[in-house]
Amino acid sequence: MSAESSPNSLREPSVAHDRAAAGTAVPFILCGLLVFGIAYLGWKWYQVHQFQIAKADAVSRDAIGPPLTEFELTERSGKPFRSADMQGRVWVASYFFTTCPGQCLRLNANLQVLANEPDLKDVTFVSITCDPENDTIEALREYADRWKADPERWLFCRGDLEYVQRVAKGMKVFLSLKGHQDFAIVIDKQGKIRGMFDATSQSQTQRLRNLLLECLAEKPPEDVAVGTAKEESI
Repeated sequence: MSAESSPNSLREPSVAHDRAAAGTAVPFILCGLLVFGIAYLGWKWYQVHQFQIAKADAVSRDAIGPPLTEFELTERSGKPFRSADMQGRVWVASYFFTTCPGQCLRLNANLQVLANEPDLKDVTFVSITCDPENDTIEALREYADRWKADPERWLFCRGDLEYVQRVAKGMKVFLSLKGHQDFAIVIDKQGKIRGMFDATSQSQTQRLRNLLLECLAEKPPEDVAVGTAKEESI
């Protein structure tokens, strides 16, 4: 057998090929390890960051004072909005600020659809700003006009930040300057919170709609019903 056809000479190209393939794979392995390392460090940073936010939120919750379940704010019309006046009615509270470029737009787009539904004409939508320094009465009026908000069905309100934080706290949500949760909070005719939904989500908004219809079908409190009957008889 000649040297050219010996078993060793046949294996040499294969070994060389395997070595070349292994050498080619090294950069991919290193890149994979690098990506994994970056992802792991990013995840650990996120965990620490979320812990710090939660800790700061807990301090802020304690610092803003007791929650408010009854309150008064100023609507874009300049008239007062009083939660007590909503007794016997179904309403939805949400938080936003006019310069918000993202989440608020999705939230208010979904609320706009609901506010324009004939089946929900007896629901009042109350949007409360968490940036009162910039969201003046005029700014709220212009913002409401952008959404073609019916002044009888969709209200835009403001108040001092600390006061609004206490209002939000009374609704079991956290709020800070230009920081809010994307919940739409349903308050029924009894003045009780019936549900909280992520109003940036289409599926959650549908669930919100269903609950509103359920609440509208319920009877108002007896004292409100009696008072309404007396007013109609005068």
